Amino acid sequence: MTDMLDATKQPLRSQSPERVRQEIWGILIAYNLIRLEMERIADEAGVAPTRISFVTVFEHICYELMSLIFTSPGAIPKRLQDLRTHVKRFILPPRRPDRSYPRAVKVKMSNYAKKRRPAVLAQTERKAAK
Repeated sequence: MTDMLDATKQPLRSQSPERVRQEIWGILIAYNLIRLEMERIADEAGVAPTRISFVTVFEHICYELMSLIFTSPGAIPKRLQDLRTHVKRFILPPRRPDRSYPRAVKVKMSNYAKKRRPAVLAQTERKAAK
């Protein structure tokens, strides 16, 4: 859902708590409708829904909604069918089963310098150890 908010690049515009609640419900409904459309596209393509790109479907639906302003209401089902005929562009390649770099925990960097011995003291200790 953060993809939707990032793609629109608009913060919540409402001022009152009731309107903010209404706006969030609208975003949630739109998110679920896009996921439903992704599931339908996956069924038609015969792939898992996780292989469909959310961002690509979201951008394409936004484009279609913007262009629907200039079309008659009777043309909406045909436009939706056209969206489903081009399902190949929404399908992601299959994931690789093995990673070339396995996951690992990285060392946390500190904001403070490490306390180290002076270089001269370290050299004398090395000489003494020989």
